[in-house]
Amino acid sequence: MSKGKSPRKRKAAAETEAVPQPAPISVPTPERRPVVSERRPLALDDLARVVRQMVGAVLDLADRAAEVISKRIEGRA
Repeated sequence: MSKGKSPRKRKAAAETEAVPQPAPISVPTPERRPVVSERRPLALDDLARVVRQMVGAVLDLADRAAEVISKRIEGRA
């Protein structure tokens, strides 16, 4: 909408003859066999946890290094 203009009005849809919709037909679905295990294996869970811990440790180390560097820079100024 531009400054000083009113919003556009929607045009009324042209009246058309109503066509009856056919009734939905139910189609039987094949039965699924139950999956033995939908959970990830424990080894993958352990690996994901270890990777998360290592990434957290690296981020903590980088944060501390940035803090030390910024304090040294402030000390020189």
